[in-house]
Amino acid sequence: MPLPPEPVLAAFNAEFHPRRTQGELVGPAWDNGIRVGDIVFAEARPWTGWSAKVREKLSLPGARIARPVLTADGRYTAAGWKATQFVEGQLRGRIDETVQLALRLDEALELAPLPTVDRREDVFARAERAAWEESGEAYSDAELAELPLVTAHMDVLGTTVFSGANPPALTDIVPSAAPRPVGWSAALVMVDGLIAGAVDDDICARFASVPGIQQLLLRAVAYRRYVNTLHPRSKATVRSNIERVEEALVSAASDTL
Repeated sequence: MPLPPEPVLAAFNAEFHPRRTQGELVGPAWDNGIRVGDIVFAEARPWTGWSAKVREKLSLPGARIARPVLTADGRYTAAGWKATQFVEGQLRGRIDETVQLALRLDEALELAPLPTVDRREDVFARAERAAWEESGEAYSDAELAELPLVTAHMDVLGTTVFSGANPPALTDIVPSAAPRPVGWSAALVMVDGLIAGAVDDDICARFASVPGIQQLLLRAVAYRRYVNTLHPRSKATVRSNIERVEEALVSAASDTL
């Protein structure tokens, strides 16, 4: 397995020997990074500095946090790479637990500074904006109007790993392109679980007490629909699953309006 460039390893004070050190691919939960010892190296994103700064001091009850590794001169990135302290765990279909984690994370992020990234034009940012501009009979912003706005985590399910009886671990925070109502991070987890068939439909009832949850779910499934439409590597099978979930959520929301 190829290692990150030696200057990058040196910048983060990673212990390595050019001929003996081995790298290990650690999968999507770690941005498809390379583990070297107890550090994971991966491509830096536009929001890497914000995520690292938040995770550096984040305290989240009932969760482990993968802390950023800083360079020798205190930076969060070096030559387009980021580094994160490795924590044990694997992605699991433990949707209810991950929803609860997302709700607690929203509370913690209410106190976090907003990202200072320039207006993003990537697929995910465009899909997010389109989802929040969506209109139709089932949509109503009235019940969301009074909710606090926070930076949502757009992929809690894809960045939460589990290891036995240990608390879940959060490997990264992928910020929304704009502040969103509290609870949307959790709605995204629920929708992702439903699309993947990893959780039963009753999850919506189990979290019915979350303020504005029906409308948050509609925006979440619309987001996934737009990502599927815009992303060049989208799959038709995923699209059909999104349509199935969206049809059920629209029907449920329409019944309560």
